[in-house]
Amino acid sequence: MADRRIGVGIVGYGLAGRVFHATLIRHVPAMKVVAVVTRDDARRANAKSDHPEARLHATPEALFADDGVDVVVIATPHDTHLPLTLAATAAGKHVICDKVMCLDADEGEQMCAAAEAAGVLLSVFQNRRWDADYLTVQDVLARGLVGEPFVIESCVTGYRLTPGYKLPSGDLPRAWRTYAEFGGGPFRDWGAHLLDQAVQLAGDTPLRVHADFQYRRDWDVETAGTALLTYAGPDGRIGDGLRYVVEVGNISAIARPRWYIRGSEGAYLQYGRDAQEAALHRGEVGPRPMDPENAPRLVRDVSGTMQDVPFEGKSGNYLAYYENVAEAIRGGAALAVTGRSVLPSIRIIDAAMRSASTGSVVMPAAARA
Repeated sequence: MADRRIGVGIVGYGLAGRVFHATLIRHVPAMKVVAVVTRDDARRANAKSDHPEARLHATPEALFADDGVDVVVIATPHDTHLPLTLAATAAGKHVICDKVMCLDADEGEQMCAAAEAAGVLLSVFQNRRWDADYLTVQDVLARGLVGEPFVIESCVTGYRLTPGYKLPSGDLPRAWRTYAEFGGGPFRDWGAHLLDQAVQLAGDTPLRVHADFQYRRDWDVETAGTALLTYAGPDGRIGDGLRYVVEVGNISAIARPRWYIRGSEGAYLQYGRDAQEAALHRGEVGPRPMDPENAPRLVRDVSGTMQDVPFEGKSGNYLAYYENVAEAIRGGAALAVTGRSVLPSIRIIDAAMRSASTGSVVMPAAARA
């Protein structure tokens, strides 16, 4: 494979497949989209226009049998990730699975075991490990700029209600993300990113998870959800451990801060999301800093008084994810996002789902082990 470009087959050509994956792949010289599967006629036309030389297959199975496909991108509804990953790895293909990786940790274990048995790579598209805001927070914490962190709040909120928000299911067209059977709901959708970031920043073993979901439509997925992760403090004590709060949902007409961190020596505040998604819609790829209007604020104790302290934020770069995958396939680098590195966040999602449904505090599986 070193003497040719890595052939990529994309299963699903909606927002994820076309705007995120295909756009990034086009900017990696070592990779090329060679095959696409989508059932929608308009999306098939888009795929043909975007990739004239690519083969349009009728089924995922046909794509998995394509000798020119080295790695399969699975950009389909969440409930299909397990069977498609198992089939692709059985065919000897490397797999990039869109988030959320799977519906529960048991599925994730099956996916990882299948890739390992087949001797192929399994990665999950946790692109928001390369968000500018997340990388800046990571830097702030690593440098101790707020001292010991007491509480980290990570929120992605919006407002998509209407005056008659309690609508029956049949009143409006519904996307698959609004159905529980397909793994829908904002907590899985955004929680896949926010809890993956929590694992990177705070660790994969919170002692307990307490979650609460609100349902403001007559649907079987939540409209908003909050989870509190409690980490152990020194000597394993709970009372002085880190609290990590994740909130998602569509009930906030005035958005909450994207990040709010309180610590022993100061605080950090930042509004607004990473600018790369909007840039990808325009076909723009590459390192990008936070928009100036979303610049963070850092307050620290300076000579006994709390003062705003200027500092430089980090730039985000989703392209780094695919560049790493290409290097890993060719044996030149370790895979940055492995399936097993994502499993701790899936276990926390599982715990949050159980907590929200029972009203109880739940100990995640990793913490019980």
